[in-house]
Amino acid sequence: MTSRGEPDREPAAAEPTTPEITTTMCSACGSQVSGLNGRYACGVCGWVNNWAEGHTALPSAEADVDAPKP
Repeated sequence: MTSRGEPDREPAAAEPTTPEITTTMCSACGSQVSGLNGRYACGVCGWVNNWAEGHTALPSAEADVDAPKP
């Protein structure tokens, strides 16, 4: 199930990829911001774009090697 504004996406593939550094203008204040794979956070005003706007699917929680183990 997706919430409003989030496109339906296929689950992330298990293949590792090299992150791509991307740049855009902040939607709130107009500052230039850079991020990884189309996901941005503005250091000037705190704006962040929706995770679903990124260029790649995010990995599942099970694929996160840094996640705490129960």
